[in-house]
Amino acid sequence: MKWYTAIGCKGEDGEGQLLVKTDNQEKVLTEMETMLWAALTWTICAENRIYSQMYRVLCITFGKERATEWADEEDFLFCLRRLKKRGLVAECEGENKEEALQFLLSKSVVVPVVDSFSGRVREFAENLVLGKGIKAAMRALKKPVFTYEELRVLQQISRNGYIPDHLASLNEQAGNVLLSAEEKKKVQDQVGVEFMQILISLYQKKQFVISYIKEGGFLEEKKQMENMAV
Repeated sequence: MKWYTAIGCKGEDGEGQLLVKTDNQEKVLTEMETMLWAALTWTICAENRIYSQMYRVLCITFGKERATEWADEEDFLFCLRRLKKRGLVAECEGENKEEALQFLLSKSVVVPVVDSFSGRVREFAENLVLGKGIKAAMRALKKPVFTYEELRVLQQISRNGYIPDHLASLNEQAGNVLLSAEEKKKVQDQVGVEFMQILISLYQKKQFVISYIKEGGFLEEKKQMENMAV
């Protein structure tokens, strides 16, 4: 199954127009691109649900008649392809949402988000515009609670946002443990899984954005090495 999520850091130009910064490039979005990009930010959506989800948002925001005129499915798919080509939406395969997100994050350069009350209020308003409902929108006003492990990982990615570096470092550290080769591999796999689970939790708590995807991530390279060893 194919999954999609938004890439890049939101910003504004001097005139207040929305732009997205990815891989040190600033890109201006059209109105439809903005709606689609915002709907896919901090979420990962199955390919067969993106259009229906976006159409629902447009109906709530503009009314069914205008939404039907504005969001022709062919135009929508063209917009999605354009965002992919511009590097503002990432696509990957996965059996489920978590597997797809883990694969994407394993190849990502991420940027932590500075938490502020004004930012949470702005997100609350944006959630309402996107038709997420008052209950879902209210979650933006709550300051997230972190575990010790999440705070530690948040500090690590603040210093270095390239996730493959962290996975490689954990793999190397676990490899230095005085165990048999089989037990050592189990430890290496376990620490990698735990790190990715913490990272996914932080992403779901909206503590960082994916700046861009760098091909040849650690998990991908690891799988290739394992296949070569078989």
